[in-house]
Amino acid sequence: MAQFTIPARDSTKEMRYQMGYALADLAGEYENIIALDGDLRSSSGLHIFEYFHPQKLIKVGIAEQNLISVSAGLSQEGFIPFPCTFDAFCRRFMDQLYVSVAYSNLNVKFLGAYVGLFTGKAGATHQSDKELGLLLRIPNLHVVEPGCNEEMRQVLRTAVETDGPFYIRIVRCEVEDDEIGAVYKFQLGKGVTVIDRGADIGLVSTGYMIKTAKLAAEKLAKMGIKVRLDHHPSLKPFDTEMLRDMASKVNAIITLENHCVSGGLFSLVAETLTRAGRQIPVGTIGTDPEDFIHTGHVNDLLARYNMTSEDVVAKAKEMLKVSKK
Repeated sequence: MAQFTIPARDSTKEMRYQMGYALADLAGEYENIIALDGDLRSSSGLHIFEYFHPQKLIKVGIAEQNLISVSAGLSQEGFIPFPCTFDAFCRRFMDQLYVSVAYSNLNVKFLGAYVGLFTGKAGATHQSDKELGLLLRIPNLHVVEPGCNEEMRQVLRTAVETDGPFYIRIVRCEVEDDEIGAVYKFQLGKGVTVIDRGADIGLVSTGYMIKTAKLAAEKLAKMGIKVRLDHHPSLKPFDTEMLRDMASKVNAIITLENHCVSGGLFSLVAETLTRAGRQIPVGTIGTDPEDFIHTGHVNDLLARYNMTSEDVVAKAKEMLKVSKK
């Protein structure tokens, strides 16, 4: 194998590297786990998996359609394939994912790396803030976006132990090991209430944005605004029951996603509330669907797209005014 730098497990918070370790651990338990690389393993974290299991990594090169087609074939031979490339490149293999994998309900677990805003210096063409608009409309496909490293480990294990296709969104940047609590256990199709201090404003987050939501909740609490924060790592299936419960108890809701505010979390929330007949103001934190997003430092991008905790606080004040009209 190529001599890539292997970051020490206990010294890195980057989800991509912790994913490489977690998948390697699972491959030690399950003989039929195999990973497939689209020539990006040193960026995605699969080089860590390769270090521990070189015989279990297949390199298909820059050939994303083939990445999915080979994975589909391997799953039919009893393997649990984990194909991986940048999330932005899923646009290239959408037909193979739809027809070859999802239509046949095959046991393929796709790892979408570098999701959302945070791609470092990879460039604007590698940003992926609109892909959920396609992925969430594919039958049979489970779509999950963990918000911290411990949750990511639990998601990977759930994917291995649950038959059928998965799409797991993995951020490049640093995240905390635990944002939810030691007793939390990820469940497919379920959200989790992280903070519940009353019934003024509801924050609904997924993925990386749980961090921003928690910061905003603390700032709002200091202003006397009561917040309930629900985190939804499982986007498909989505916990509609938890959302309906929140909507019955708060005056307004804000969605927070590392994605554009169309086709992703906000769309799921809006559809759920409309079907349930809930009339409640919903504000959004996320990128602009009409913008080709820029590349840059995490904090700079959050500020540019009005996705900081201060932006959430301002949005909460705005939504509470709307709810009182």
